[in-house]
Amino acid sequence: MRRRARARWGAFSWLRALSWLPALPWLAYVALLARRGAARWDHLAVAALAATSVCAGERSRRFFLSALPFFLLFLAYDGMKQLDGGLAAPARVLGCELRAAELALFGVEIGGRRLTPGELLARLERPALDLLCALPYGGYVLVMVGHWLHLYRSAALAARRFAWLAFATHLLGLATYRLLPAAPPWYVEAHGCAIDPAAQSSPAALARVDATLGITYFRDLYSRGATVYGALPSLHVTYPLYGLLATFRRASSPSLALQLAYAALMLFAALYLAHHWLIDALLGYAYVALAWALVLRAFPDRGGSDQAGCALPPLAETSGSQRISGVPRSADAQRLQTKSASLRRFR
Repeated sequence: MRRRARARWGAFSWLRALSWLPALPWLAYVALLARRGAARWDHLAVAALAATSVCAGERSRRFFLSALPFFLLFLAYDGMKQLDGGLAAPARVLGCELRAAELALFGVEIGGRRLTPGELLARLERPALDLLCALPYGGYVLVMVGHWLHLYRSAALAARRFAWLAFATHLLGLATYRLLPAAPPWYVEAHGCAIDPAAQSSPAALARVDATLGITYFRDLYSRGATVYGALPSLHVTYPLYGLLATFRRASSPSLALQLAYAALMLFAALYLAHHWLIDALLGYAYVALAWALVLRAFPDRGGSDQAGCALPPLAETSGSQRISGVPRSADAQRLQTKSASLRRFR
């Protein structure tokens, strides 16, 4: 008996040790950054959340599996800057080429001068408009996480599609940043066509919001950007589309209207704040469409899968009377048991 108990305890200890393995990439990433003196509070928070989700219990492990695309996205996005700086050879970076293409495709003639859509919108500069455009740019992560958590509790299939759509779109975007780096409008305005490898990320017109409110929120936010030359595509304009596509068939009319308004405001802000060219936004929309087609194939609607509750179905609970040696009886066996009990009562 003691040998069996020790064997069981040994197997249990191994299982507990192995249960940490899914969180190992995030723990190892934080350890690596800590050795370089680059670990921040958000690195520690994500690693702690991953480890806690994996080890705290069955329900938390289900949460980890559902949120796995976001955990992977954090590694991909943050690692792009932390591990290699996200730098590109200056000769490979598109500087004024995107502006020239923007003028050729979408330029508007004003007072004898041809302007890009962003330059045209910049003429509307007002403090109130700055604050309005700062809303989607300052809170898009919170909106995305809040929307996904709501779907996680109420619509399993929509939550799964939402998370993987965000991951696939960002993966395409991050790959493009490396293969086709491009300077944003604010860089061309501030530095011209010359590409400076030492240039720092800038909040651009959002610096006016920091000055108006007496804060450094956007300055600090953009100091953590993955790369200066990540204009193409615009991932900001894709954020409102994750929830919109995932809930399009089930959302109420007010919800759809709000999400469409959010998407329109994000596009307006991207151009008005000099963060992106219209070409960047159009490529972002194309990536969302491609990612959505892949997600629909990976997570088809099989009927009845989009139920309230956790994003993964709860474990089946069966009473002791329905089990034989810990194995649930089939429906036919349960019916036979009921008939036998009825016959015995009449004998």
